[in-house]
Amino acid sequence: MATAVQRLCWRAYSSAPAFVPQQSRHDSKFLLPLVQRAKPTSLSFFTGDGPYHDKIIALEAARTLSQRELQAAHILPLPPQYRALLPISKIAFKKREEMAESVDQKVMRQSHYTKLIALLDELSNLRAVASAGKQTEVEARLTRILQTFERKDKASVLAARQTHIPKEERLRRKFDEFGRTYALGKRKESAARVWIIPVAKSTTSTSGDASTSTSVTSGTPTTNLKTTSILINNIPLPDYFPVQTDRERITRPLKLAGVLGSYNIFALVRGGGSSGQAAAVAHGVSRALVPHAPDVAKILSKARLLKRDPRMVERKKTGLAKARKAYAWVKR
Repeated sequence: MATAVQRLCWRAYSSAPAFVPQQSRHDSKFLLPLVQRAKPTSLSFFTGDGPYHDKIIALEAARTLSQRELQAAHILPLPPQYRALLPISKIAFKKREEMAESVDQKVMRQSHYTKLIALLDELSNLRAVASAGKQTEVEARLTRILQTFERKDKASVLAARQTHIPKEERLRRKFDEFGRTYALGKRKESAARVWIIPVAKSTTSTSGDASTSTSVTSGTPTTNLKTTSILINNIPLPDYFPVQTDRERITRPLKLAGVLGSYNIFALVRGGGSSGQAAAVAHGVSRALVPHAPDVAKILSKARLLKRDPRMVERKKTGLAKARKAYAWVKR
C-alpha cells in the first residue's frame, strides 16, 4: 500500500520553472551571444544574377551621371535637327556567349542580352553627343566603359559592315550547292527546320502517230504535270497532319505567293503539339520562300508570315480553373 501511494506521489510531481524577474530578462548576462552574420557584398545579392544586375546598375549610374553633366553644359536636351548631324558610332559589341563571360555568367538569357545592348547603345549615343560638344572628360569615361564590351575583332566586323553587298549577291548566298534554301521557323514550343527546292521543269510531248492523223486526239500536245512533295519528318504531309486546318496553314504561304506546286519541301520539326508544329513549319516555309521569289516578300510580310508569332500559352492561376476561367460561385 505504501508503494502504491509513493508511486502516485511520484506521478503527481512536476517541476516548475525557476522564477525570473521581468526586469532581469533584458539583462545581457541572461541573453545568448548573437552571431554576427556576414552582410551581402552587393544590393543584388538575392536576385539570382547578382553580377549581371550589378553591371546594369553601374551602367545606369554612368548614364545618369553623363546626362547630368551634359545638361549642366547646356548640351542636352539636343534639338532634333542637330541629332541627325551626329557622327555614327563605330562599335561592335560582343556576342551573347562572350558577353556572359564579361558579367560572370555561364549562360546569358536573350532578354538580359537585349537589355544590356540597349543600355550600351544609349551610352554610345551619349559619347557621340559629348564628342560633338567638346566634353572630353565625359567622352573619355564613356569610352573606357564601352571598351570592356567591344569585340576583339572589331576592325574586321566594322569593315564587313561597310562593305556594300548587292541584293542579288545576298540572295545568291542563301542557296546551297543543290539550289536549296534553308530557314528556321518557330511557334510556341515548336521549332522547324525547312528546306525548299524548285521542282524539275515540266516536259511537253506530242501524242499520236502519223497513220492516225484523222483521230481527234492526234497531234495534241500533252504536258507532264509537275509532282511536288511535302515531307514532315520524312512522312507525307497528309499522314503527319491528318487535320485539314494544319495542312492548310502550311500551304497558305505557297497559295499567297501563287507558287503552289512549284517547290518540294522537307521539314524537320520538334516540340509542341500539332498546331504549334504546323505553324512553325509555315513560318519556316515563308522565310525559305523569299530567296526563290523575292517579289512575294512584301505579300508574306503583310500577311504576318515572315515574323514569329510571339503569343504563348498563358499560365494557369492559383484559385482559378484555368488561365482566366473561374470556378462557379456556390451560394451554400
